[in-house]
Parts: sequence; C-alpha cells; structure tokens
Amino acid sequence: MYFNLKFVLIKLKLIALFCFASMCFANAEKNVNLPLSHPELAIFPEKCVALRQGKHCYTKLKFQWHAPVRGDYCIRTVNDKKLIRCWYSSTFGELDSEFNSPEAVQYELVEISSGQISEPVEMKVNWVYTNKRKKRRWRLF
Repeated sequence: MYFNLKFVLIKLKLIALFCFASMCFANAEKNVNLPLSHPELAIFPEKCVALRQGKHCYTKLKFQWHAPVRGDYCIRTVNDKKLIRCWYSSTFGELDSEFNSPEAVQYELVEISSGQISEPVEMKVNWVYTNKRKKRRWRLF
C-alpha cells in the first residue's frame, strides 16, 4: 500500500512538472513569433571610461538597429538632433563609429516618413578619478 501511494505521488509530480513545462514553452514560443511594434536601437559598449572627471572619453562605438517594416531610418542624437547616418528602404542596419565626449550622449532611431522614434539609448561616461582638488590661494603675508 505504501509503495503504491509513493508511486502515485511520483506520477502526479511528473504530470504537474510536464504541464508546467509545456505551458512555459508555449508562452515562450508565442513571444518569439510576435512582430516588433516599433524600431529598436542598441549600442555597444554602453559605457566609456575616462581617466579624469570632465575629460573627453574616446572609444569605438557600434550601433545596431532593426525595425518591423521597411523604411527610411536615421540615427541621431537626442539633444541636438544631429544626424549620424541614414539608411533607405531597410529593416536593419549596423554602423561603426567613434565616440568622443566628456559627458553622456543619448541616441535614437527615427523613421523619416512617419516620425516614429525608438526608445533612446545612452552612452554613459564614467571616470577613474574624480576632481577633488581645491583651489589653493597662496599668500606671502
């Protein structure tokens, strides 16, 4: 009797595990097949490290983007709307660029005809040493 009860409990646990796993895979499969609803932009790396606070940070920057529909897309900076590069009749693109700035910069992908804008991505600037120096005034008397 004890053996049969243990066997039944093990079977129930396996059935519950199988049902849970099949629901998880079904949800994951549904999410994989969903189309994009808006253009997406990514940058690599997301951080640049300068030696001292306030100094320019230099690095190579890689942009990657993809969009749900074919169109004309441009990468631009968020603050001053300066165009970096445009692609025409495309759904994806890559760009290798140079980063040179003392502060963080945000970028966005914009679809030219509709004006649809992606979520902004930010290139952060960190530093090794902060400026903690105080100005010292020398007096003779």
